[in-house]
Amino acid sequence: MTGSVPEWGLSGRALCGEPAGAQRARNLSWLDTVVDMKLLQSKAKAAQLADYKDDGKLKQTASRLLVGENIAVETNSPSSRHGLYQLQFLYLNCVPGFSAPSGYRLEKAKVEGCVLTNYEPDHPLD
Repeated sequence: MTGSVPEWGLSGRALCGEPAGAQRARNLSWLDTVVDMKLLQSKAKAAQLADYKDDGKLKQTASRLLVGENIAVETNSPSSRHGLYQLQFLYLNCVPGFSAPSGYRLEKAKVEGCVLTNYEPDHPLD
C-alpha cells in the first residue's frame, strides 16, 4: 500500500514481522481496521492489476490482502494466511479469469471483477 491510511478506507494500521533492513523483509503482516471496504478493495484491485499487467503474474513476494468483517490483513506469510483462512478470512483476487477448484470458497467481492476465496495456487496466480 502506498499513500495514507484514510486513502485506503482504513482507520488504523499495525505491522507485525521483520521489516526490511540489512536483509529482506519476511513474515510481514499488516493488520488494518477498515471503515470503507469497497474503497480498500478498489485500491487493492488497482494495485494487483498493475502488478499483473507487467508479466501476467503477481510477484512471488507480493503480499496478499485477506479480508474479514471490517478488518483486513495484508501478509506475505503463507503460514499466517493459512491460519487466517481457518478463521474465515478470504483472499481478494482480482486476476482476470481466476476461478477456484471445487471445495474452496468463492464469493463475490465488493468491487466488480474481483472475488474472495480461500484458495491459493502453489505458484502465485500463474
